[in-house]
Amino acid sequence: MTKICNDKTGADKKLHVFCEFVIATIIGVLVSFMHFPSAWIAAGIAYAVALAFGIWKEIKDSKKKGNHFCIWDLAWDQVGCLGGSVVAFLANYYTWYDIAIKLLY
Repeated sequence: MTKICNDKTGADKKLHVFCEFVIATIIGVLVSFMHFPSAWIAAGIAYAVALAFGIWKEIKDSKKKGNHFCIWDLAWDQVGCLGGSVVAFLANYYTWYDIAIKLLY
């Protein structure tokens, strides 16, 4: 029988938000050196990579004895991914669009 997760606001949820934010921010900073047609693409890449890490960790943890898959962990992961993707958007925008345009004109 599978265990159902009812822990919506546990202490580890803050850690989920923080870790996903850090992952998305790091990916966003690395991706900011690449020129895309839109800064939204950099934000999407950072969001997707960070969320993939979160899903991978939940699946890995669910296979451990005494642990379970918690959908609420993924919900809080998305909050961190969203925050990190905002940083990725801003990093890419100010690297290529705002500063580059001011230098060209």
